[in-house]
Amino acid sequence: MIPRVLFYLGYDNDRGGVCSFLHALSTAAAPHFEMTLGMNDGAQFDRLALPVIEFPNINGETISPRTFLRARAIARAARDWLRADPRRVFHGCSRAGLLVALWLAHWGERRAVATVHHYGRHRWFYRHAARALTPGKRLFFLSPEMSRYYGLPPQSWDDCLPPCIAPGARASCPQNEPLKSFENTRRAGCPRSRDEVIRAAGIGALVRWKRWELVLDALAQLPAYIRAQWHFTHIGANDGTEDSIRYERELCERTRALNLETRVTWRGQQPSPTPLLRETDVLLVVSKNEPFSVARLEALDAGVPSVSAASGGAPDLIAMEPPSNGWLFRDGDAADLARVLAHLAETNALAQARIDHDSLRRFSADHSARQHAQAYAGLLES
Repeated sequence: MIPRVLFYLGYDNDRGGVCSFLHALSTAAAPHFEMTLGMNDGAQFDRLALPVIEFPNINGETISPRTFLRARAIARAARDWLRADPRRVFHGCSRAGLLVALWLAHWGERRAVATVHHYGRHRWFYRHAARALTPGKRLFFLSPEMSRYYGLPPQSWDDCLPPCIAPGARASCPQNEPLKSFENTRRAGCPRSRDEVIRAAGIGALVRWKRWELVLDALAQLPAYIRAQWHFTHIGANDGTEDSIRYERELCERTRALNLETRVTWRGQQPSPTPLLRETDVLLVVSKNEPFSVARLEALDAGVPSVSAASGGAPDLIAMEPPSNGWLFRDGDAADLARVLAHLAETNALAQARIDHDSLRRFSADHSARQHAQAYAGLLES
């Protein structure tokens, strides 16, 4: 019996990393399970060519008494959907999705699971959710580090449901080469010429928790001769909220105030990160407690290491001894980010960057689809 899984978001658009992950998962879901998308009434999801069920509108990324009560109405509709077919499974993939799964569990529905895609402030609530979504394994985290953050028993990668990336990106390159080959300009063992610009990239929405201002502050703190060796290009747009629009304006104003117009480019929303990754030497992921950056996975798969804040999912991916997949800096510390950027400019570290492609196999769409199928099989057998 092939499960039919309702991946519920409660979003209004598909700009987030969860949507990128679901898009990748959909490329390998068959024959393991079928996918249906649950979204807000009237939402726009251009990339996800999946059957859609619309539910009453809710703020998908807020947990509050109001959203908890709102989630109850959505849970009623989800329960009706589940009861219509014994092979159906509800999978919450947002804060709202977790609330709906908790209502379903409260009513005795076992075919409901949730994945935590964020680092919440009220950790006690997620420990409560882990207890509520038992018996059985029905609450999943993206990485072992996320489980530790919430004060839950240690988990292995096999216990988690991390994001995945779609196949085919590297296969599109000549002779299956990575999108960015360091041998083009960073030959191992050869010192980098100081007139050779290091091309850094940022990928993600222009929202405050992404903390893109840290990049500007770090570049401004570099000595002029090192700053001249860097160029940062960002792709992504505001999320349509007033605060995000204001933050976008502030970033542009700060770029001008710090005299970084020749060092920083804000490209706005792009249909794909691939063109940027083709011209990138290193990806910057500077947000605090970034849950599990899909952009970082895509960059690593393309042969591009990252400089990441030492929080969230980064420590699960980046090893410092021996160095692999990139470098870490102290969370929220622009001076320490500047230190790492200076190190990359002044040494041959980029030429010697090592990508652990073996470790990336667990983030393939095929592997992720099998992990999901195993989780659902246990629910249908119970």
